[in-house]
Amino acid sequence: MNSVAEKKKIISDFIRQCNDYADGQVRKYQARLEQAGAMNALEIETKIYNWKVYKAFNIYTIEELKTDELDSWFT
Repeated sequence: MNSVAEKKKIISDFIRQCNDYADGQVRKYQARLEQAGAMNALEIETKIYNWKVYKAFNIYTIEELKTDELDSWFT
């Protein structure tokens, strides 16, 4: 069985991959925003914002995984 440290590393690595995906989504929507008319711009800007918030939450989670705060979750 994996140790708590190994489990936390697996999860952190996965979350980093999620953030890489989020970065790609932000780039995709930013490219669309450049081509969008006024009617679609707000919807696209909202999607960009949501992906950025998702990534910020993930970064916070990775930082928490560096502490022992969540260790009890792994037992």
